[in-house]
Amino acid sequence: MIACQETREAIIVDPNADIGLYTRAAGADRMRITHVTETHIHADFVSGALALAESAGAALHLSGEGDPKWSYIPSVLDASEALKDGDEIRFGRVRLRALHTPGHTPEHLTFLVFDLARGDDPVGALTGDFVFVGDVGRPDLLEKAVGATNTMVDSARQLYRSLRKFAGLPDYLQLWPGHGAGSACGKSLGSMPQSTLGYEKMFNWAFAPMTEDQFVEKVLEGQPVPPKYFAAMKAINRSGERQPKTSSPKFLGADDLESAVRKGATIVDTRTVQKYAAGHLPGTLNIPLGKSFLGWSGALVPTRGEFSIVTDRAGDEAVKEILAELCKIGLTAVRGIFHSDLLDDWKSRHGELERVAQVDADQLKAMTAQGNVQVIDVRNPDEWAGGHLPGAMHIPLAALPDKLDELDRSTPVVLQCQGGERSAIATSLLQSRGMSNVANLAGGYEEWVRKGFPVTAEMSATK
Repeated sequence: MIACQETREAIIVDPNADIGLYTRAAGADRMRITHVTETHIHADFVSGALALAESAGAALHLSGEGDPKWSYIPSVLDASEALKDGDEIRFGRVRLRALHTPGHTPEHLTFLVFDLARGDDPVGALTGDFVFVGDVGRPDLLEKAVGATNTMVDSARQLYRSLRKFAGLPDYLQLWPGHGAGSACGKSLGSMPQSTLGYEKMFNWAFAPMTEDQFVEKVLEGQPVPPKYFAAMKAINRSGERQPKTSSPKFLGADDLESAVRKGATIVDTRTVQKYAAGHLPGTLNIPLGKSFLGWSGALVPTRGEFSIVTDRAGDEAVKEILAELCKIGLTAVRGIFHSDLLDDWKSRHGELERVAQVDADQLKAMTAQGNVQVIDVRNPDEWAGGHLPGAMHIPLAALPDKLDELDRSTPVVLQCQGGERSAIATSLLQSRGMSNVANLAGGYEEWVRKGFPVTAEMSATK
């Protein structure tokens, strides 16, 4: 939110589906939302731009740039003020100027922000998924997530040219990117929420001197696997499709739980990996609540069909927060909530709960020496390239659901990541798909290295 204190007007940029977040923030500062915009068609969350503009009675501004085949559909653009390169949004003493910065997506805009009370020069830039702290937006999503074949090299070249043009702006320009560390929209995002153009020109690899061909090779190398839900988000946000609102929690009982497990229904256990490993319902998938909950939910939970949730959180409000988070990525078909207390009831009826086997680095070393184990490294490509266990197979976690047939079910499988949490999720996925002879490497690659065991940094084909 950027506001003018004189006129009490505000603009919201890149809102998600929780539009109440923005109306409450504006109300707390006694501001009126008069404009809504976004930098591009997002792939990683449901946009709230149309809904917020309608709710607030604000003007909606969307990019009119890019190939019509991949931009907003005509009816959505007709309901907005289409922005072209150089167009401006003005209110009070604030001005936003749109710069067409294609590369991450063809229609991407960066907004230069002017504070006219201080001068006529821009003070900052809302860079969306164009420039991050330490990285730039990946140019391969249109091809890998949406299926636009043979587009990622051209997009990478567009990104190179956009960066070189953007680098000519003043070094003092403050940069406010759309994402920080952990986003799948880049491969090495920094954790700082903002930067300056001068700082990025000094330390961001993408601004270093290199040819266009060198940049293309480097920017496409080692990008993480895009979660499956990205394609659905692109379609929803491009078409302006309205999504269901957060529903009230529907708590289900022991009989419903019994039926769901018997039918093989999709059940997501949101407890910590430690609690899940100590005992869980057979056939359930573990995605712990935390900063990566939405990303892995979007990657591993089917986007079609109902699913249920197991939680150890008490009270309607705590569960409503979970449902509201899932709504941000379009996962609204939650059939019901099972409280983890029901696991004790299940245990009294059926005996011991299922557990996740853990092996330590010493045990895995002995197993690999005997040659009777499949080690699956579920980290991102850049982590794998920096070093991995000899003989391991690389299948990033987001790609694992589509690669299970490539595993030998007659041979023990050990899942491994950097510290042990992603591989714990991966282990639960394999168990939920009927594989019993699986284990998680406790401490992951870090513990393997700490023990002084051998690693290799040779690249090999990513599955």
